Amino acid sequence: PLCRALNRQVSTAVAKMHRGSYLQESGDASSQSSSFVQIYLTDQYDNIASTFLSQLPNEYAVTVASTVATYSIYSFVSNAALLRPLGESSRLKLTQDLADFELALEQLVFKGGTSLSLSQIAGGKPYSELRAVRQLLYWTALEDKTLSPAEVAKGLLRDTWVKDLRPSTLFHFLFSFAPALLTSPHHFKRMDAGEYVSTTLVKLDGSVDDGEISAWMTTMACCDAYQQRESVDGAITEGDRRIGAVLMVLGP
Repeated sequence: PLCRALNRQVSTAVAKMHRGSYLQESGDASSQSSSFVQIYLTDQYDNIASTFLSQLPNEYAVTVASTVATYSIYSFVSNAALLRPLGESSRLKLTQDLADFELALEQLVFKGGTSLSLSQIAGGKPYSELRAVRQLLYWTALEDKTLSPAEVAKGLLRDTWVKDLRPSTLFHFLFSFAPALLTSPHHFKRMDAGEYVSTTLVKLDGSVDDGEISAWMTTMACCDAYQQRESVDGAITEGDRRIGAVLMVLGP
C-alpha cells in the first residue's frame, strides 16, 4: 500500500509535463530555463527518502525505493512519449531533463540502502528503456522524404536501441510527427495523457506488460480513423503523412 500511495503521488507530478513544460511556443522564459524534474520531482523524491525510507527497516526501504524508481521511469517515459507537438527545442529540454531525472532516481535508490544501482533495478529493463528514449529523441530518419513508410519502419527496427523500448513508447512517440488528423491515443480514448498512462500503460506496482496489447489496439483504431479522414480531407499541409502507414508496418 505504501508503494502504491507514493507512486500515485509520482504519477500526479509526472503528468504535469503535459501542461506546457515542453511546448516550444511557451513564452515563459523561466519555464524554458528551469528543469521540469527539478521543479516537480526532485523535492518529491527527497521527501520520500527523508519521510519514509529513513524510517523503514532496511529490507523494506530497499523494496520501496526500487518499486518507486521502476514506476517513475515507466511513468515518465510513457508520458513523455505522448507529448505533442515535440519540436527541436522541446526535445533538447527533455533530453536535459532525462539526465536530471536519472540523477534524482540514482539518489533515491542509494538512500533506499540497496547495493544495486539504478541500472540493475527490475533486471535493468526500466533503465535500459530510459537510455533508449535518449536515442529515440535524436532519431531523424523522417527527414529523408524519399523513404517509403516500409523503409522508415525497417530502418527504425534495425536500430539496436529500439529493442529496449516498450512497443507503446515507440508507437506513441511517432504520433508527435503526424498530421493533426491522426488523433493521439489518449484523445481517442477521451482521456488526458496522464490518466491514459496510469490506467492503461503503467500499473501502480510498476508492472507494464498488461497495457501493451491495449495500447496497440488503440493505435490501430487511431490509424483506421485517420485513413478515413485522410480520404475525405486530402489537403494535409502539416505533419508527416507517412506516420499512419509506418505505425501499421511496425505493428505486431
